[in-house]
Amino acid sequence: MRLMPAVCGLNDSPLVLVVDDDPTIVCTISGLLRAAGFRTATAGDVSSALRGIYEMRPDLLLLDVQLPDGSGFDLCRRLTSEGLCHSTPTLFISASEDICRKVEGFEAGGVDYITKPIVGAEVVARVRTHLRLKQAYERLADLQVERMGRLAAAQQNLMPEPRSIPNSRFSACVRQVLPAGGDFYDVIQTGPQVVDYMVADASGHDLAASLWTGCLKALAMEYASLPNLPGQIMQSMNSSLCRLLPIGAFFTLIYARLNHGTGHLSLVSAGHTPAIVVHQDEVTVIRQRGDVLGAFGDAAFGRTEVKLGMGDRLFLYTDGLVDCRCSYEEGLRRLSDACVRLRELPLSELVPRVVEEIRASLSCPDDVLLMGIEL
Repeated sequence: MRLMPAVCGLNDSPLVLVVDDDPTIVCTISGLLRAAGFRTATAGDVSSALRGIYEMRPDLLLLDVQLPDGSGFDLCRRLTSEGLCHSTPTLFISASEDICRKVEGFEAGGVDYITKPIVGAEVVARVRTHLRLKQAYERLADLQVERMGRLAAAQQNLMPEPRSIPNSRFSACVRQVLPAGGDFYDVIQTGPQVVDYMVADASGHDLAASLWTGCLKALAMEYASLPNLPGQIMQSMNSSLCRLLPIGAFFTLIYARLNHGTGHLSLVSAGHTPAIVVHQDEVTVIRQRGDVLGAFGDAAFGRTEVKLGMGDRLFLYTDGLVDCRCSYEEGLRRLSDACVRLRELPLSELVPRVVEEIRASLSCPDDVLLMGIEL
């Protein structure tokens, strides 16, 4: 059946798509809605209704339950599976007052159920109500996007740019599933040639995880100083986080202190992924045991001392980069190989390229962070 647009009123007035195989009902409802100031379009079967939904993106759908080429319930289920019911609320029209049928309509994704015979004032009132709800949800969604944007900007500002720390010689790339997430890094200059680097991953992937990264930043700034050894810094941070974090929340974290004058590297791990060191002629994966941060008052952390040579590179990262469909070890090998294969690139180019290459191969998106440090 041919799709019939019937446009009336201002171009920005809401568009209602009326789907029914009874021309009298279609004409009646369309006339009532146009008289109330709405734009309308009509369809008489499922196929033309789908075409109208995809082409015109109506603001609301009035949908008959029984159509010549299918069920209105099935059409609504399809729209729900495609995510369109969130933007196009569906009101069912049916001659049946059976409670089971009504429940089926709501379970299919409908927001209302109007029984025949049609009462004009009722239809217009229900359409107005659901359009107001739709507008309210959209305003709320816009507000949430704005808030998340501010949160993401605030979190990004907590993570320093390389140019802000002279002689730190690092590059970092962060990709979050949400605008703000739980992957976090910090870089703190603790001496003329000594720089502390920290990469952390908060438990969970919701906005709460991103909020705790601000707390971690504050603690790092409080405890990171040259007189405090990395292990002592981690213990102090853990003690504070155990009192601050809710039950079930924690961080995995790796803390690196590098003396750029001597090449001496101290690594402390709190249940984090192993560091990767790319030397001139070999690759070393530094595996460390350790409890997570913020969960246990008596936590023990893995500690390793390493000597780096001029031109060696240290890579710290979060587990999203090594989550592999085959195995964790395969993911680790893939990351190590990429860091070696692209070693001729400057860090500022290598780090984002490695991240994008690996993210392109992931079956499930996750927050990822990669930091490269060069002696």
